[in-house]
Amino acid sequence: MKKVGIGLIVAMCFLFSSKAQTSTEYTDTLGCPIVSFNFAPWLAQGAMNDMFTSPMLDFGVSALYKTKTNFLYGIEGSFFFGNDNLKNRRERLQSLYTEAGTIIGTGGTDAGVEAYNRGLIGMLQVGKIIPVIKNNPNSGIFFMFGAGIAQNQIIYTPWMEEAPQLSDDYVKLYDHQQRGAIISERVGFWYMNRKKTYLNFHISFEFTQMWLKSTRQYVIDDYMGIRGKDNNKYFSHLYGIKFGWMIPLEGKSTQEYYYY
Repeated sequence: MKKVGIGLIVAMCFLFSSKAQTSTEYTDTLGCPIVSFNFAPWLAQGAMNDMFTSPMLDFGVSALYKTKTNFLYGIEGSFFFGNDNLKNRRERLQSLYTEAGTIIGTGGTDAGVEAYNRGLIGMLQVGKIIPVIKNNPNSGIFFMFGAGIAQNQIIYTPWMEEAPQLSDDYVKLYDHQQRGAIISERVGFWYMNRKKTYLNFHISFEFTQMWLKSTRQYVIDDYMGIRGKDNNKYFSHLYGIKFGWMIPLEGKSTQEYYYY
């Protein structure tokens, strides 16, 4: 009976210890660096919508640090573009088009010019996760604010033959390269798996504002009536749903374990 009692006590201690460790594992808050690969389809309003059709696609990478108190700090870089989406192309390039509606290439025939926008963004970010899932304080509703710099321009791509009038330094007259400040606001859901798996993601509504200005000394745009320095300021509002797949790197938990 004495041996049975000792065995029962040992078993109960083991069971209690296992439950305590399991509970701690599920309620642990991690502080760790995170790499996130992001994707978003964007719709545009304002100056960007006046010049290009939507949607545009945005691909980016974030380097974040999640604190034990669920604050987020990081930096994000992204690339966005459209697909042959320049509006009023013939009117903008009126001096380059023939009466037949073509841009002549080096071979004397239609160069088949496509035109789309291409942009780059760099931002610093700060955010906060508010846990809403029982036993998983690393997941929940999150808010994020970002600020940085953006650049956008028109890319002309002759796909049938070369078009010298839209290459080298000549293309800078027509590409509307612009650069300026950007801010971004996001609200969504952040999920980090309780175990070390690759099932970690975030999804959010993103709202972005851009204040851009031309970087070119001379601009030709017959649709806008510009031949010379473009001193206009261009405000755009972009919005969409951003998806992110995260890879949390090794982090240190808020709990420490002691074994005797």
